[in-house]
Amino acid sequence: MLVDKSHSKKDIVILFKRHGVIIDNELTKSNIVSNIENYIVDFKFNNKIKNVTELKDYLKNQSPKQRPNTQQKSDIMFKAKKIIKWAKNDYIFDGATYTNTEDPYNDIMQICMWGDLPSVRRACRMYNNSHYCNNHINPIITAEVEEELNNNKFIKQQVMYKLTIKRASKENPIIVDFD
Repeated sequence: MLVDKSHSKKDIVILFKRHGVIIDNELTKSNIVSNIENYIVDFKFNNKIKNVTELKDYLKNQSPKQRPNTQQKSDIMFKAKKIIKWAKNDYIFDGATYTNTEDPYNDIMQICMWGDLPSVRRACRMYNNSHYCNNHINPIITAEVEEELNNNKFIKQQVMYKLTIKRASKENPIIVDFD
C-alpha cells in the first residue's frame, strides 16, 4: 500500500496509537509503511475514520497537517513578528513597521492559514485587538493542535479558593475560613 510522503513517521505513529495500535518508534518510516497492512488489521475505527477504505484514503492523500518549508516559515515568522512589534508600539503607523491600515491586514491574511504556529496565533490576537482591525481574523488551526490547546487550557485553569473573613466576639475577633 502506498502512503503519501507528506505523512511523517511521527504522524503515522500517533494516528495508529490513538486508534489502539502501538507502533515501535525505533522502526524507520519505510519499515512502518511496508508493514502498514499488519497494523490496519488491529486498527479501531471511530467517527472520523469509519472503515478500512477511509483509512487507506487518508493515508494515500496528502496530510492535512500544515508544514511550511524553511523559506515560507521564515517569511511567516517575519510577518508575525512585525505585526507583534506594531501592536507592542501601540499600533502606530511609522516608517519602521507599517505606513497604512492595509499593510497589516494584508500581512495577517497571508499568515493566518498557518495557525499551528504560536507566533501566528499571537499576531492574529493582537491584530484583532487593534483599532485598525478591518475584519476579525481567526487563525486556521488543525484539529490536533486545537485539541492540544484545549488540554493545556484545562490544565492551566486556576482553582480559586473561597476566603471568608468574619468578625466575631471580643475573645475571637477575626475568623478566617477557607472553603
